[in-house]
Amino acid sequence: MELDTPRERELQQLVSRLGIEIHSLSLLDRALTHASIAAESHQVVRDYESLEFLGDAVLGLAVAHHLFERIPDRTPGEYSRMRARVVNRGSVAAVAAALGIAPAVRLGKGEELSGGRKRQALLADCLEALIGALYLDCGWEAARAFVVQVFADALTADALTDQVWDYKSRLQNVCQAKRIALPRFVVTRSEGPDHCKQFEVEVHIRGVSVGRGRGSTKKEAEQNAARMALEHEGERMD
Repeated sequence: MELDTPRERELQQLVSRLGIEIHSLSLLDRALTHASIAAESHQVVRDYESLEFLGDAVLGLAVAHHLFERIPDRTPGEYSRMRARVVNRGSVAAVAAALGIAPAVRLGKGEELSGGRKRQALLADCLEALIGALYLDCGWEAARAFVVQVFADALTADALTDQVWDYKSRLQNVCQAKRIALPRFVVTRSEGPDHCKQFEVEVHIRGVSVGRGRGSTKKEAEQNAARMALEHEGERMD
């Protein structure tokens, strides 16, 4: 379907504001078109649903790629929990709202009157469809870079690791439950320039080293050491 001048101008303004390059405005228009508009149109209208399916997969892969590179050596379960915190409906809808894509979404009158433009699920779907359109039009690298940019706050290592796993606290709780002294964390190595430092930490329980971990911060290294202690040495803390 050909775009009229006001719609084309609206989409060009959105593209400029989002800081992306997308060559097919028709594809972007489809990503921002809800199925409810088809019932009110005499023309064939393609909605965002299939693009949303594709964009959901691209979003998940982009987040997984970022986590794998920036927060290395986690278990599949840990990665899955971290990814889930980023790509859940509420998180995606919040990013969509912050980007201000709602005004550009095409809705049927009924959906508009029922407040569809404010619904979290609709906003999340449209953002995922937009990511799918960007992937088709500009390729993987453009789509990945866009995801990392707009989900930057949700993808910070501190935010994810603090909320998803805290092995240090769990190890301390185990010691308290067994009525033994709390674990002691010792930095055994610190190397590299200030902007790219690596720390190595050992955790001791009752004077015995029970785990060792590395990380780009002392906190991360301590968490990794505690994780090793919990996974491999838990039975020895009787």
